[in-house]
Amino acid sequence: MTYRNTIAAGAMTVLAAAPQAFATPAEIKAIEALWQNPQDAGALTAESFARAVPDDELTAIINRLRDETGAALSVTGDQGVYMIHTETHEIPVQIALDENGQITGLFFSPPEALTEGPAATLNAFEAMPGKISYLVRSDDETLFAKEADSALAVASAFKLGVLKVLLDDIASGTRDWQDIATLQPEDKSLPTGRLQDFPDGSPLTLHTLATLMIAESDNTATDMLMRILGPGRVAGALGLESVLTTRAMFALKADPALAAQYAAASPRDRAAIADRAISRPLPAIASVTGPATDGVEWHLSNAKLCALMRVVAEADVFSVNPGPVRTRDWQSVAYKGGSETGVLNLTAALTGKDGRKICVSVTINNKTAIDETTAVGLFTRLAHQLAESGK
Repeated sequence: MTYRNTIAAGAMTVLAAAPQAFATPAEIKAIEALWQNPQDAGALTAESFARAVPDDELTAIINRLRDETGAALSVTGDQGVYMIHTETHEIPVQIALDENGQITGLFFSPPEALTEGPAATLNAFEAMPGKISYLVRSDDETLFAKEADSALAVASAFKLGVLKVLLDDIASGTRDWQDIATLQPEDKSLPTGRLQDFPDGSPLTLHTLATLMIAESDNTATDMLMRILGPGRVAGALGLESVLTTRAMFALKADPALAAQYAAASPRDRAAIADRAISRPLPAIASVTGPATDGVEWHLSNAKLCALMRVVAEADVFSVNPGPVRTRDWQSVAYKGGSETGVLNLTAALTGKDGRKICVSVTINNKTAIDETTAVGLFTRLAHQLAESGK
């Protein structure tokens, strides 16, 4: 699960050029004009931007955001990073202009509801449909918790366990970040990620695999690492009796009868069923986009995820993608989340400017699709509030 360079989860990103240091008033003026008159979006964008995002698509995005959050009361910020303030929300936005003042890059993060403090933000999470659990810890103190020891489906957040085993091997000298692994046909999984499109036999360092697994949630990179490290060791790091690769999960989800057989089987028999599933051709993406299949997921508690984050958060692979957290608030951010239809997890290890170590983990399970835009906005708000409380 990623929140960069995608049109998803309520965020719209087109960074055709890096933000440039043109006058801040011009950038604010462009944001205000876009927000106030979205029907005129085409007149504000450079040709390169318009090729990537047609005028009517950009207008629709702005209209949807305005309908949700209301009229802009003000726009604040500088150096390409701004905040649109409405009566009910704040919307982080990054913008880049060319020398003619036209938009070449634009990123809207999910709107953040103006809740009054962390407790109110967590109450807003609890008001969302489905089963909700969360944990907020500051150093060794629990600040907020709800069902934090209950294991729920967390999707790709399980990859923290893969990273934990790899870091153990790096620390012991058993492996080195520069060790080369070769991509095998049976490693290839469905997106997210990019390695599924690489040629068989492609050489990749363990560091590259770990970075892609964390920063882009690359499923093929994850399955390669699980093959190298051993799924049994990953299961142990997660505190589970057995663990699926992502390819096995997709294959089972595409075959309801085999998935039911897997869910009802003993841990020993599950491994054999998963191997049968992996040996099949990859299913079509359209066949696995429905709600999560009972018994075919990775079930972990927020307490376990925070415990994993505690031991892996300093790995440099987290530096690429901070997820939905305002990096200016913190000395460092380590983020990994997970999502599929009906499953959402957001977990971050945060180091405050005062040195506090905070873990925030929120999980939502629902029988139907989750409003990820709202959830991500609340998570961003919560992390910001926790940073403010430490000042």
